Amino acid sequence: MFAKIKNKIKEHRLLIHNTPSEYDKSVISWIAPEMIRHDRGTVWKIVVSLISATIIAGGIVYNSWTFSLAVAAFIVVYYLVNLEHPKDIEVKLSEIGIKVGTKKYPFSRIKAFWIIYEHPYVKTLNIRIAGEILADITIQLNHQNSSEVRNFLIAHIPELEGQSEKITDIFLRLFKI
Repeated sequence: MFAKIKNKIKEHRLLIHNTPSEYDKSVISWIAPEMIRHDRGTVWKIVVSLISATIIAGGIVYNSWTFSLAVAAFIVVYYLVNLEHPKDIEVKLSEIGIKVGTKKYPFSRIKAFWIIYEHPYVKTLNIRIAGEILADITIQLNHQNSSEVRNFLIAHIPELEGQSEKITDIFLRLFKI
């Protein structure tokens, strides 16, 4: 009985996600990766392995077993998460909002947007959603013309000028994390 209910819910979700809506009538659309995957060479892997082993060994030497266990668990989870390649998602800008994959953001919920363009390292569209805990969403622009996206969005939502890449994002990009 539970399997039947579960299947009905799954079918309903598929129907909702696959039914065309006003978001699918895009003015601008492109395909972008979910996130940037960094190419990590052998040297990077050796250095990270040595640093990780040193931190774990230091925790054991100083009788901080829980710290060593937490670091080891973090390393395993990080490795498992990064086994998968980022999926390509379709981004659509329509007259009523932005659709990123299956998620829909109406313009009424978007507080502002900004574009960070530092070729060839960073080319992102960032939107700030009202009423969410993690309110900033970063969308890769890939090969999409950033000025075309800006000109379209500025007619619908305010632009936050003077924004730059967050220090944490710079750190993650530089160290290929």
